Amino acid sequence: MKRSTRLTAALLSLIVVLSLTACAAREGGEAPAAPTLLARAPAGISAPAGGFSDVDAGAWYADAVDYVQSHGLMDGVGEGRFDPDGSLTRAMLVTVLWRQAGEPVVNYLMRFSDVPGGRWYTEAVRWAASEQLVGGYGDGRFGTDDPVTQEHLGLIFQRYTEQPVTDGIPGYDGSAQPATRAQAAAAVRNYAQLPQQPAGRGRTLVAYFSATNNTRNVAGHIADILGAEVYEIVPETPYTSADLDYNDGHSRANREQNDPAARPAIDGSVEDMARYDVVFLGWPIWHGQAPKIVSTFLEAYDLSGKTIVPFCTSGSSPMGSSAASLHPLVPGAEWLDGQRFSGSVSRDTVEEWVNGLDLPISEGTGTLEGEDEMLKIAVNGTVLTATLADNSSAQALKELLAEGPIDIQMQDYGHFEKVGPLGRSLPTNNEPIDTQAGDLILYQGDRFVIYYDANSWDLTRLGRIDDVTAQELREILGSADVSVTLSMG
Repeated sequence: MKRSTRLTAALLSLIVVLSLTACAAREGGEAPAAPTLLARAPAGISAPAGGFSDVDAGAWYADAVDYVQSHGLMDGVGEGRFDPDGSLTRAMLVTVLWRQAGEPVVNYLMRFSDVPGGRWYTEAVRWAASEQLVGGYGDGRFGTDDPVTQEHLGLIFQRYTEQPVTDGIPGYDGSAQPATRAQAAAAVRNYAQLPQQPAGRGRTLVAYFSATNNTRNVAGHIADILGAEVYEIVPETPYTSADLDYNDGHSRANREQNDPAARPAIDGSVEDMARYDVVFLGWPIWHGQAPKIVSTFLEAYDLSGKTIVPFCTSGSSPMGSSAASLHPLVPGAEWLDGQRFSGSVSRDTVEEWVNGLDLPISEGTGTLEGEDEMLKIAVNGTVLTATLADNSSAQALKELLAEGPIDIQMQDYGHFEKVGPLGRSLPTNNEPIDTQAGDLILYQGDRFVIYYDANSWDLTRLGRIDDVTAQELREILGSADVSVTLSMG
């Protein structure tokens, strides 16, 4: 298996489980300082350091505790104790990883119901999900207060390295029992002794076409497991039940499948496809093949150099040649073996398949171009990111937010927008605009507007929310008045 997760991710995933010193007390305060990378640490420690009263020099984990403490990877939990039998929460773990990585800002729509905006771990969870380090549970929760388990600790290493980092650690059996800080310390020390560090998994997109929602179910599992971004291939002309009548030889679906040149038009496109290294591509089986709209999607982008992971859904038909038939449409791409699922497949089954894939290596962990210019919009427990417009109005908003976040009480108006006062007037650049869902507008110089539907008027454009559909935005904003927090990330 290729090593498949970012250097920081793998390294940090371990540092984390031990680095969060008394993190439980940090909610509402500052998270721990970034620990030192293992690769920079000197070798050779002989005895426990720090004078921890609960770490005996003869304990099996004494050298490991000495290693992580003396290398700046963690301190004790206070009062001279290391707490070798204690555990860490998932929120604590990802916060350490995020801070170790330099608190990067990521453009990722997070939908975890137990991760509200503005908490000490919110942006850490967003980053960890986008980097595919830790996923949610499949029921909409991240599990912020749940302890990091032995299984989780082992899975991190399984994804990042082929070598048995957790083998031989006393008490470690890969179970659902919480991993102790001592076990985590031992894993970090073992990891540091590996001959080479694994690189990272690339940014991943899950693209799918789903006429009856079966493929959507599988795509959702994959995205949740990997923390990947999702793109639904939506036909410009939706398929009706009559279009999908396979018993009618003249139905739309049958005509398209029988026409090698058929390329049904797609509504919308993937923004900045170049950012993705891996594309999971899903479709329902139609007469043994992928629907022709999948060909439309593949021919719309330069996918050379990317890894494509196909998956399909059907009641009984195998994947067959449906993936191989698409290979000529994407010269230069690497196709992994695909998998057929039923529409009701369980998340556990999909996860077993995903964990067995040889995903590619991607060097570097830098943020995307322009991420330092991202506007963050926290609303109803979700933090959206937006790209600012190139005008004096957006620049003035950026300068205003440099003074600190702004809370805005927004009212619903006309069933197409949320409007609220900024508290300060900004320069206007009015022009005729046909708004779309996600557009950010300055109205009358001092009102901030989020459009979730269409409108036409002379308005000043401030920017646009990234990677969110109109339906998703409506669900996030709700139908009533809402409190929104603006900040620059």
